[in-house]
Amino acid sequence: MNDLQTLENNPIANIKKSTDVAGACKEIVTRTSIKIQNRKYVPVEGWMAIATAHGCNLSAADVKQVDGGISARGIVRRISDGLILGEAEGFVGDDEKTWANRPLFARRAMAQTRAMSRAARSVFAHVVVLMDAGLETTPAEEMGHEIEVKAAPQREIIKT
Repeated sequence: MNDLQTLENNPIANIKKSTDVAGACKEIVTRTSIKIQNRKYVPVEGWMAIATAHGCNLSAADVKQVDGGISARGIVRRISDGLILGEAEGFVGDDEKTWANRPLFARRAMAQTRAMSRAARSVFAHVVVLMDAGLETTPAEEMGHEIEVKAAPQREIIKT
């Protein structure tokens, strides 16, 4: 039995792994967080870091124009065996002021980004909570407010 199969059946080991991931990813997740109305939200880059640290990747599929906008399906997949751990829909509405006049490729890309963030949130929200960093678990891309982005200082995360 491999380590991932063992973890699935051991709640204590699962929480330990998630706690380790929270510690390992806290800097990148907090550094990439986006401040919206005095709260900090995790963008897709933060969710990707958490997924990668858990041995997973995020992807999007089924991007299509539907009545009222564009939808996409986000997928969290375990790298070792391809098992899908979570899925979610992302959507960009034709009625969204920020996106209504943007080119089609940009709206399709945002639907994918929202889908991946939402799928990752459904699997890994508990990791964000374990970081105890005052972060919201709603993905940043889902917030329909004016975004106050503060440029993060460029610094090396992993030293070689």
